[in-house]
Parts: sequence; structure tokens; C-alpha cells
Amino acid sequence: MSKINSIIKEAYDDERFFLMEHESKDFIAEYNIPVGKYKLVQSQQEAIKVANEIGFPVVAKVMSPDILHKTEAGVIKLNIGSDSELQTAYFEILNNAEQYNPNARISGVNIQRMAQEGIVEIIIGGMRDINFGSIIMFGLGGIFVEIFKDVVYRVCPVEIKEAERMIQSIKAYPLLNGYRGKKNGDIKQIQECILNCCVLLMENPEIKELDLNPVIVFEKGQGIMVVDARIILEEDKSHE
Repeated sequence: MSKINSIIKEAYDDERFFLMEHESKDFIAEYNIPVGKYKLVQSQQEAIKVANEIGFPVVAKVMSPDILHKTEAGVIKLNIGSDSELQTAYFEILNNAEQYNPNARISGVNIQRMAQEGIVEIIIGGMRDINFGSIIMFGLGGIFVEIFKDVVYRVCPVEIKEAERMIQSIKAYPLLNGYRGKKNGDIKQIQECILNCCVLLMENPEIKELDLNPVIVFEKGQGIMVVDARIILEEDKSHE
């Protein structure tokens, strides 16, 4: 069984119709979508070891199928800069998880490299439409998604030129294209991510929704990085 199939099967076996963040990242990484460095750990000592391997500063997040709103639950710590800070943060987020939901199943703590600031944050996502099949979405991401709703949609598959047109068609495109003397974003890598997401959606009919947000765009030649990933599965398990 492929890694992708095993991730989906594990979720269905657990009677849930979504993937946790680390599962979503494991999934999309199989399609050459850049997710940065991260690892799910089971102890404070392992967290410190991993953090030193991937390099500070890091982010620590409790992974639990029973805690969906991580910020509200206080189970995320950002910009952790040292072993001692991580020791404290590790204890705090697990304690917060216990306070928020004493019955929550804890899969571990995800340690990931703190994302560097880029040119702009985008969103790349998709969904399954009953009439059109796989739909890909692209737009301005981060905290501005709900405010500006600057997104476009296409039916999969899309060609490289169509992906380029999608990128150019959002109102925020100038931010990616050297607005007021700023550096150009890595549009080629955005195009590739759009194409890879289309393939992912078409090859996996179990996926109902895909949401990569924020995706940090770095300057031309420096790539992009998915900071957070969310995958919702179809409740009809006939796709298994």
C-alpha cells in the first residue's frame, strides 16, 4: 500500500473525515509540494533533538484529531528560539490541550521550522464539484483570504499557461511581480504547485477539499513553502 493510501485508510479507520496537519503535509509532499522541515515527536527530549536538527527558530503544535481550533485551544507556540524555550513551550501546549479537552487523543507534537518572511502569502486549494469534478483555486492568502476574497477557480487539469493566467488574473498580482521596486516572487514555483495540486485532486477522489494556506512566496529562484495544510475527505468511503 502506498504512503498516500495508508494515510487515507488510517483516517477512515479512525472514523474521521479529515487529515491532521502533519498527515496533510505528508500527503502533499508525495506530490512534490514544498512543506519545509517538520517532524512529529512524542517527547520533550525528541522535540529538542529535532529542533536542533532542523534549526531554530521553530514552531510547536499539538496534533490531535479532537482539537481542530489550535489557536483557540492554545496548543501552538511560535518563534521558539532555544532548547530552554522549547522545554517550556512543550509543557505549556500539552497542558493547554489537557485543559481544553481532557479526553483529546494526542498524536504527538509537530516541530517545524519557523517560516521566513517572503514576498507575499498566497492560498492554493481545491475541491470536488458534483458537475465539474476537480476544481483548483488560487489567490491572495494568509489573513486576507476572507477579507478580500481575491481568488480564482479553474477546472482541472490545467496547463502551465493556464496556471500562469490564473496567477496574473488576481488583483494582488502586482505584489508578485515587483510592485514599486519590490522583488519578483517565484511565479514558476507557484505554477508548478498549482499543476501538482490538480494532479493530486484528480488522482485521489477521496479528497473533498484541499486548503494550503498560507503558502509563502519567496523571491524569484527561491521557491515557495506551505506553512499550513488542511485536507477534508469524502464521507462516502466507496472511494477507499
